[in-house]
Amino acid sequence: MTQKQLIELIQQHHSNMGETEIRLSLNRAQDDFSAKTELITETFTQDSVAGQRYYLLDSQILKIQTVQVNDVDIPRLIGKPIIDDDEYDAQTGLTAASASSNDRYWYVSSGRLGVVEKVAGNITRDGKTSNYQSISEVKELRIYAISQATDFTTDLTEVSELPSQFHDALSYKVIREAYLRGTSAVFNPQAAQLFEAKYMALVKDGKKHARSQYIAGATTITPVDF
Repeated sequence: MTQKQLIELIQQHHSNMGETEIRLSLNRAQDDFSAKTELITETFTQDSVAGQRYYLLDSQILKIQTVQVNDVDIPRLIGKPIIDDDEYDAQTGLTAASASSNDRYWYVSSGRLGVVEKVAGNITRDGKTSNYQSISEVKELRIYAISQATDFTTDLTEVSELPSQFHDALSYKVIREAYLRGTSAVFNPQAAQLFEAKYMALVKDGKKHARSQYIAGATTITPVDF
C-alpha cells in the first residue's frame, strides 16, 4: 500500500487531516509498530579505529542482534569491562595497544557500541591492570540490528518497509489517535477503541512473524577485571 493510499484511507475517517499531518502521524505509527514487533532488520557497517573503543550507533537501530569483525561473529559481554580508561586519546598521547588479539567482544554503553579484545595484564593509562583493551586494529564492523522503518517523505508513491500484510496497521494507528484528539472534528472514543483493537491484533501477528524469522544471536560472557 502506497503512502497515498494510506492517506486516502485515513481521510475517509478524518477528512479534516491534511497530507503533512497524516505523514507525520504515519511516521510515528511506523516507529511504534517497528519497536513493538521488531519486524525490521538492517545491516550497518563501519570501520574500527585502532585504539578506539566506542562507536556511534545509527539512530535507526532499536536493538543489536549480532556484531561481526571482518565477517566473524563476536560474543556479547554482559555489562562492560570494569576498567574503561584505555581508549585512544591524542591529547594525552595514549596510543593503540601494540599487541593484538582475535578474542573480541562487544557491548553497548550510553548508546554507543563498545568493541574490546581480551588480553592478559593490559596496563591502562592510570597504571591499573585490565583483562580487556580497546580493539587494536582497523577492521570492518558489521552490525545486524532490529531497526525502525524508514520515514515516509513527500513522495506519495513510497511504500513502507514493513511487510505488506501489516500496512493496514499504520492507518489503524493514525485513525485511532485522531479519534481521540480533543480538537478532532470527530471525537469518538468508541471508534478509537475499535481501531486500537485492530491495531494491536496486527501488532500481535507482527510479533509472531518476527519470531518466526529470528535467528538466535551469539553467546555472551560476563567480564571480569582483576
